[in-house]
Parts: sequence; structure tokens; C-alpha cells
Amino acid sequence: MSAFLGPHGKATVILMRAHFESELPKLKDLKKLLNIPDGRYYKSGGRNYSSTHRLERLLHVLSEIRGEESDWQRHSSSDYLITVAQVHSNLFITLKYSAQVIDGFNLTDACMDELEQLMSAYNSSCSMKGDVNNMWSTLERNKDRAIKLGITDTTILKPDIPSLQKILHGYGDAQYLKATSDLKTWYETYRWKVGTPRSKASSDEPLDAAETV
Repeated sequence: MSAFLGPHGKATVILMRAHFESELPKLKDLKKLLNIPDGRYYKSGGRNYSSTHRLERLLHVLSEIRGEESDWQRHSSSDYLITVAQVHSNLFITLKYSAQVIDGFNLTDACMDELEQLMSAYNSSCSMKGDVNNMWSTLERNKDRAIKLGITDTTILKPDIPSLQKILHGYGDAQYLKATSDLKTWYETYRWKVGTPRSKASSDEPLDAAETV
């Protein structure tokens, strides 16, 4: 059981942004629009910051993968709503609260653990590719230092960079593509989707056990 998702280890989480609490959607309106029995707001920067930040980081990475301009603020939330599991979005809330709602997810403890592993694999892949991409400038700097120090080792003074680039062409590309594909698949699986209305969710999954911030 995690403090983030409560005692049942599953919940719907909606990331919100607002400068003031008064700008957040009223809970009574959300209960009606989403057909939920209850819900609770928490501060994203509170005790469950690592979990909300993981979701925000995912959105930012997916934006980068799509080639969009980097903008952390676009995916940074001030608050999040937590309610019963498997709640769907709908066009009414999307239109009415487009300025406040960043994204939503139907989550479980297991899928959050999976996301942590997938993000770690993605970060490692980027780091490995970055090491090789930075190698060429490192070799050039080492050559300049060697000249100043009077070093005569030709492997330092005249590294065969074109040959090395040819050998290492595509280094890590397959793993990077797998890592990004896995993140896309995770998002499509657990993101908040527009669904058909259903009967009001059962209230036998109390929200009070979620850690207060």
C-alpha cells in the first residue's frame, strides 16, 4: 500500500494547476461531471511529491519525444485530485476546466513501480548516448591540452575521430527507441481517457487513508 494511492493501492489521479485554491474546480462540480462519490485535493509539492513529479516528468519526456519545445511549466501541477479508481474523463470537464486540468491517470501501486523502472531505463539510455555524443568534444579538448603540455602521443594528438564515429554510429539507438516506446505504451495504458458515462463509482474505497499534505 502506498500513501499516494491510498489503502486499496489504486485510484484516479488528476493533475491540476492553479495560482490560487479558489481557481481549482469545485469538488461538488467534479462529483457531478465525473459521476464520482467523493474526491480530495492535495498539494503536488507535499509528501507525495516524488509520485506527482514522476508523472509530470513522464509528460515532459513524451513532449520532448514528440519534438515539442521544452516547457516544464506546461506540465507542472500545483495540486492533484485523487478519487476512486477507473474514473473516465469526458468532453464537458475537458472544455470547462481546460486551463486547470493538465492530465489524469488511472493508477495502481504496481503501475507506478513500473513507471519508475521505465523512467530509469530511459534516463540511463539517454545518459549512455550522451556519453558517446560528448566523446568527440572530449577528444578535441584532450588534444589541445596535450599540445600545451608537450605530449607527443599521436593517439592523443591525432585521434581518428571519423573512424570512431563510423564505428559508433547508431550507438544506443535501439535501446533508446525501446525505452521511448515503453513510456508511450505506459502512458496510453494508464492515461485518463474519455469514456462513456457509468453508474456512480462505489464509495467503499475510502480516500481518507491517502496521506494529507
